[in-house]
Amino acid sequence: MRALVRREPEQTVATWNPFREMERFRQEMDELFNRFFEVRPTRSVGTLEFSPTLDVYETPEEFVLFVTAPGVAENDLQVELANGVLTVCGERKALMEGENVTPHYISRMGGYGKFTVSYTLPSNIDENKVNAVYRNGILEVHLPKAENAKPKTVQVKFEK
Repeated sequence: MRALVRREPEQTVATWNPFREMERFRQEMDELFNRFFEVRPTRSVGTLEFSPTLDVYETPEEFVLFVTAPGVAENDLQVELANGVLTVCGERKALMEGENVTPHYISRMGGYGKFTVSYTLPSNIDENKVNAVYRNGILEVHLPKAENAKPKTVQVKFEK
């Protein structure tokens, strides 16, 4: 069994990034387990479920959601807002199909199939002004805050 050794060029000065180190460690462990168990994926590997990822940002005026769904066609994506819950439904079709196609590796972002994800929204959203745009595999949903939820500045007067 080979030892796990990472060699760095001598006299290299670089800022230490613990997340990069953790990612390298994860990759090395994946390689180790793949060699140890001699992973030979079967057709069932291609049935991994797909689930889009979500990023949420807040500004003083709105919340903005980015739902990352690469490989999902626009006509296979539905967005609904009801009772304070945003629901994104869709289907990601297999990137390659056929009788003679055998998947050998499907990444964590891979997989395919139908999906439904729901997000409970804050109650201070103006549901009549919600806007969604889907481009380049990313669904961008703008959720404007209701007027009563926006921050207000109050002038305080001092008595002398």
